[in-house]
Amino acid sequence: NPMRLGLCSRSKDVIEPMLKPQWWVACDKMAAEACEAARSKELEILPNFMEPTWFRWLENIRDWCISRQLWWGHRIPVWYVHESQDALDASRSGTGKGSSPIYVVARNEAEATEQAKSAHGEHVVLYQEEDVLDTWFSSGLWPFSTLGWPDEEAEDMAKFFPTQVMETGHDILFFWVARMVMMSYGMTGKLPFHTVFLHGLVRDEKGRKMSKSLGNVVDPLNVIDEQGCDALRFTLATGTAAGQDLNLNMDRLASNRNFTNKIWNSGKFV
Repeated sequence: NPMRLGLCSRSKDVIEPMLKPQWWVACDKMAAEACEAARSKELEILPNFMEPTWFRWLENIRDWCISRQLWWGHRIPVWYVHESQDALDASRSGTGKGSSPIYVVARNEAEATEQAKSAHGEHVVLYQEEDVLDTWFSSGLWPFSTLGWPDEEAEDMAKFFPTQVMETGHDILFFWVARMVMMSYGMTGKLPFHTVFLHGLVRDEKGRKMSKSLGNVVDPLNVIDEQGCDALRFTLATGTAAGQDLNLNMDRLASNRNFTNKIWNSGKFV
């Protein structure tokens, strides 16, 4: 049988998986609260037929790996505690990343240093975790982290949290919306919003999600140049419904261009 060899999509280098320790979050309690909020209608998900998706994800929740081996993102706020510089250098040799069984969690390096020295002595040397947070973890903090949190008395926090409506695509109901609800419950004890309105996606004519790698992105500016702005607006307005996707077909756009042109000519006649 032919062997499948993983290659990087950009560099074409062979991908060699390496088992490494990761950071995880237990989601059971937060997921249960998010489920109960939807059942009690304290949190309303629109359209209603998306609710089973919500429960299917959250009722089968697993621990969440939140660490990523990337060079961009929010660096995990964990500082490993070493007895000396030599001990740190040894832990970073080879494939090591400076980890230690002893660590502190803090908001910044100064706070971490104070904690470590208080618990383990003045001689310690610290090294921050190199991994960054999963994008969805950082995004899940958005409803309150942008408003002055953790200062619960911040003006924006008091005025705008919780908010009312979250409107987004149905494809990230779990990846973002559920994470925002879970994180808000975990960090503030409150729902971040009371209504979730899910719109559909504009896909290509074959029903595929548009992406640069596939080369199937439809540039609306090009569509406007070819078919006109009214035709594009009319197609999007008549072809979308809450939670339903729209396959953007060029023939349909041309047909709607002809229709809107008839409306225009009729208007001039009247």
